[in-house]
Amino acid sequence: MRNFIFSLILLLTFTACPLVLSAQEKVLTLSEAEAMLEKAQKKYAKAKEEYRKSLKSPDESSSLKAMRAASREVGRCRLEIFKAHKRSFLQERAELTDKEAAEFFPIYEELQTKMFHVQDEASRAIKRILREKEPASEEEYRAVVEKKIESEMQEAILQKEYFGRFLKILPAKKIVEIFDAEARFSQELMRNKNFKNDKKAPQNPPSPEKK
Repeated sequence: MRNFIFSLILLLTFTACPLVLSAQEKVLTLSEAEAMLEKAQKKYAKAKEEYRKSLKSPDESSSLKAMRAASREVGRCRLEIFKAHKRSFLQERAELTDKEAAEFFPIYEELQTKMFHVQDEASRAIKRILREKEPASEEEYRAVVEKKIESEMQEAILQKEYFGRFLKILPAKKIVEIFDAEARFSQELMRNKNFKNDKKAPQNPPSPEKK
């Protein structure tokens, strides 16, 4: 299920942090997410205007915090819209029933979030050592390589664990079709000009929130 990482990387332009869904939280429909985004954008516009008015005043700091919080909420909503588009695509490709989709996607997205965090730690370690002003030692480079390998092992463990949970919801055939649909979704994201130009379908959602 590495394709979800690619999908998220495409969306890293936004600086806001999204909601991290657990299996118990409600999965939003596209219309619900769009309605939330509209409200969040209005709230952000208002907060931005309040911040501009407060520049060089005693309230500048609190206004800045409010604007940043509103911006994060917009990011959350944009990611929910992206996820709704992806769920719809995967459901159609794998021919999931509404009941199957309702049970499967909260767990699926929970796995995606966990795997992103695992991969992100290794990616940060690589970027950190390459940006160091002082040359790193051979031992330090080896440690980063080991961290990368360890992250891939952790991903495999997660995949195996969640595959067992998926099998309680879907037949293996549909899980394989989900794998194929993930790859196709990433391809569509690159090719589909209409989807890319859809303001409601975010091109660059943020990465999952750090715990």
